[in-house]
Amino acid sequence: MSDTNTLPKLELPKRWELLKQRADAAGVDPVEVVERVDEAADRIDRLLQRVRTGGGGLFEVVFGLSGSGKTTFLKTLPKFFNDIHVASFPKERLLTELPKFVRDEHTSAGKNARVVLIERRDNPSAADLAQVDEMFAELLETFRVPEGSALVLWPITRESTASEIAKKAWETGRDSVADHASKGIFRFSGLPKDRYFEIADSTSRSLAGDPLDAFGVTKDVAREFLAGCETISDFFAHVDQRADETRDSAWSILKERVRARLWVVLPGDILASVDGTVKALTAGIRNRIDLDLIGEFIDQPGNNAIYVAEWRKRRTAIAHLLRTIDVRLFPLAPNVALHAVRAFGDATLKDLLRQKSTNLDQAKNAMKASRLYKAILTEIGVPTEPFAGSRDLGDETSQEYRRIQKAAAKSDTLLNKALGKLIEACLADDAPNAKMIAEKRSLPNIELQPDIRIEIGPKDFICIEPTWRTTGASVDEQTEGQNTLTEAHIKKYVLDKADQFIKALKL
Repeated sequence: MSDTNTLPKLELPKRWELLKQRADAAGVDPVEVVERVDEAADRIDRLLQRVRTGGGGLFEVVFGLSGSGKTTFLKTLPKFFNDIHVASFPKERLLTELPKFVRDEHTSAGKNARVVLIERRDNPSAADLAQVDEMFAELLETFRVPEGSALVLWPITRESTASEIAKKAWETGRDSVADHASKGIFRFSGLPKDRYFEIADSTSRSLAGDPLDAFGVTKDVAREFLAGCETISDFFAHVDQRADETRDSAWSILKERVRARLWVVLPGDILASVDGTVKALTAGIRNRIDLDLIGEFIDQPGNNAIYVAEWRKRRTAIAHLLRTIDVRLFPLAPNVALHAVRAFGDATLKDLLRQKSTNLDQAKNAMKASRLYKAILTEIGVPTEPFAGSRDLGDETSQEYRRIQKAAAKSDTLLNKALGKLIEACLADDAPNAKMIAEKRSLPNIELQPDIRIEIGPKDFICIEPTWRTTGASVDEQTEGQNTLTEAHIKKYVLDKADQFIKALKL
């Protein structure tokens, strides 16, 4: 295996610019990640009221430690206030141009209250400070005209600089420029420490798709370093460091053996039932097992099953372990399963079917349209179109599937091999260099024999484990059987398989 660690990495954004970049990459609105800072929001509200009732503009320095979240909060004010327009005065322009910017920008706000942020000057240069007197002199005149009716906020990191700028604002125009109660400075303390973990966890879920405990950082772990954090940025840095330590520890084990990713595939007779069960047990668009659901299931009082007791012993590490082996659950429509058997099944399987053959191109097209195959290509690094959904299927397709599923009661080896051969045929078209084995074979350096395996890197494998199920509906007018497609059945199967992988990997 390569020395490059391929396990998921946690990187919490410690500044607004990083949050914006990460949110854009994840397709998330960064505003939704930010929480209200009550004291600061109340202060902004009072200042806006004064602008609104006084008919003029107002200036205030927002002083806070670097990493306290002041810029992030100010950038997302529209989340916490209705009818507000926030404009940023760019770093590239001279401070002496600020008054003109305030006047020129007023038309873009319409009837909304206006806030102007002096951007990316948290630590103003000597050149900036040399322009402050001239800026305030012109700003005083601007605040006296209708076009100057705005709240101008300047986030500053150093207390001495913040005090100096606020003093100049007050001396220039007293309460015609700054609020008389604050004398032009507000001290931003950020969110309370008891909210840090929840905020970091919410941010991780939004940007990485997983809670913190998936990266080995539980609440108990976080308490160890919370006391030593002055800002939420400090806390994020500690969380990232602990997550990296956990990640490196797991990798030190895997790189000596193998990375085995557990992908469970669920073929079934009724597509709606298959999809319903998969959706109930997974989270997000990558079909990863829902960590919160598994945690709640393990914690249920009276849940005394032996396999649950095994997981309860490793309760604090469950999320991290399930993500380390990349447990996913994919639906497989009955028509795709049938195409596999008709194209690559042996005679004993085909004899169970009324339609015993299929066009190979049709079989490959059905597989290539599946969520499973698209995920395989994505993991290999081959561009693919998003999953477009599955079409409705007729009763005869369900009946045909039930006929071959009966064979799985004795052994699903032949079914798995046929499914693997169809995937292999598709990969020969789209990723001819991919190495795949469509039958049980031991992985190197480990006692695991996945039904289907795809090598995506040196000693790095997708291990596909199909579990052939039905709703228990009758086959050819025979007596109905047990519904093995339920959430409870599949949950147990997934956890049993994950337990085998974790023990074999010695995680």
